[in-house]
Amino acid sequence: MGAANAIDERYENLTNAQIAQLKAAYAQSAAEYQRQLDSAPAQYQSLRNEAYVNHALTERARQESIANMGLSGSGGTSQTIAQRNTGSLLGTLGDVSRQQQDFTDNINTALAGLGAQYGADVAGVTAKNQAQRIAALLEQERWEAQQAQAQTNSVFNQAYKLFRKRLITAAQFTAMTGISLKKR
Repeated sequence: MGAANAIDERYENLTNAQIAQLKAAYAQSAAEYQRQLDSAPAQYQSLRNEAYVNHALTERARQESIANMGLSGSGGTSQTIAQRNTGSLLGTLGDVSRQQQDFTDNINTALAGLGAQYGADVAGVTAKNQAQRIAALLEQERWEAQQAQAQTNSVFNQAYKLFRKRLITAAQFTAMTGISLKKR
């Protein structure tokens, strides 16, 4: 069984090496997605900050415009414009939050797909190597059977030659080959 053990070991090592390669590639891809996911809050916070700055600038311009007209900031028109500016700010912040959530969802979907692909690749490598291992074991068994048959044929041929030359008896022939001869 030494050859069979060698075949098993060879395919086990091959499978382990291929799985290690797949795992390294998966880890590298997953790390890149995770890096993108980790950087999302900072990226989208800068968009929120920009919205706050734009709102503050718009509000300042509104107040300056009202002051230039000699109006107080408490009038109905002034409050309507302030509410419109606040509504615009909230809309922009909501848009940024939706964009961030969409980005996060897309990254999480990609990570899930990556994990599924990794699992499928591992299963595929394992199945392929298992099939090759079985084929190699069958080939080894076939070769061993042929060798055993050749050995048996050689013993039979030698014993038969000796028997025909009357150098061994029928009982000796049977002992050597395991085949009983019919008596005539």
